[in-house]
Amino acid sequence: MTKILVISDNGLPTGYGRIADQVCVRLKKRGYDIFAASLGYDGLLPAQMDGDLLPYWVASLAGKNWAEEVVKLIGPVKPDMLMVIQDAPYLEQVRSAPIDWSQYAMVGITPVDGVPIYPRWVSLLGSLDGAMSISEFGVQAYRKAGVPIELCRPGVDPNVFYPATPDERAAIREKLGLPAGAFLMGTAAMNQGRKAISAMLKAFFAFAVDKPDARYLLDMEPVSPAGWDIPALCEQHGWDASRLLFRADAMRAGLLRLRDRYCAMDAHMVISHREGYGLPLAEAMACGVVSMALDYCSGPEIVGDGRGVLVRAIDYAEPGTWGGAEDRFPDMADLIASLNRLYRQPLERALIAQRGMTWAREQTWDKAADAVQGVIEAALAKRRSWQQPAPVPQPVIAPPPPAQRLELQEAG
Repeated sequence: MTKILVISDNGLPTGYGRIADQVCVRLKKRGYDIFAASLGYDGLLPAQMDGDLLPYWVASLAGKNWAEEVVKLIGPVKPDMLMVIQDAPYLEQVRSAPIDWSQYAMVGITPVDGVPIYPRWVSLLGSLDGAMSISEFGVQAYRKAGVPIELCRPGVDPNVFYPATPDERAAIREKLGLPAGAFLMGTAAMNQGRKAISAMLKAFFAFAVDKPDARYLLDMEPVSPAGWDIPALCEQHGWDASRLLFRADAMRAGLLRLRDRYCAMDAHMVISHREGYGLPLAEAMACGVVSMALDYCSGPEIVGDGRGVLVRAIDYAEPGTWGGAEDRFPDMADLIASLNRLYRQPLERALIAQRGMTWAREQTWDKAADAVQGVIEAALAKRRSWQQPAPVPQPVIAPPPPAQRLELQEAG
């Protein structure tokens, strides 16, 4: 049985945590021996996914020197492979740890947030036994840089994310205290720098200036050291913060499931300066809600071809702080016009939502697990071929010359 030590966010509902747990649960069912070390899981309660206990052991790395802890785990776990599902710098730390890599295979699954890719990360993925990215954009970016990697497209669990009935949706919106006929825009994302939260807020308030029924649910923390102090930003720019709802507000109203918060929305946007995949975009689509994304990175492969709304990027980019990749910026006029179109054209909104839901429900975790399993087996096979001893050369005995063969035959 192949043992795999997984380093990710197992046991947590982050994007990485969902990818790691959904894939690892399936690998466990397929006979792999899974052990996980989770960067943020505190270990206070048994590790869970969507309320169910995970079928494998999860070690807590929260608050510790996690790279050192991973090295300590290798001895008792004795894995055949380490699999890291995280950003490239985390893969770097594991790869540079004092581990005898002649004894263990390593597979990395990582996003690509913009191009060009940091050269050190290109070299890193080229050194691994197997590598994947979570978007087709990422796969093509690495291949263009000379490193052939594979696709691990995240899935959507249709038993977790699905549309609400009209009565259920009305009850959800009533819990939020929305006015009758209100238009609810939403964004499910982390409050962090690469999400264009300030641009989304500016666009919403410009859109809502003549729409007293418009509200905006920001499924995130209102204040973050990695992003914005949103209430202060509203006060500073004269935006009416009473039109905003936050995750905590929705949860206090009884909307504990992310699915219910999606189902409250009329439309959903995650406009990012760069985006590795954008799992909330697909989750909202699976709930029958139109999603909007920037026409850059993974945005087109999720909401393109009429499955959602692509917002134009302006003809300007600048190197960002994440590996020097380009940050792009939304065309604010196009973003505001798109919001107005979705508001004024409910029939068109419903048609887009239907196309998006059909596509999103086709993105399954079984397909993601199939792809990961293929990379795991290829990496192990490559590793076994390297570790097999070279064949011992056998002495070559030349046949006797023809005349001597004739003499031997006659003597016989």
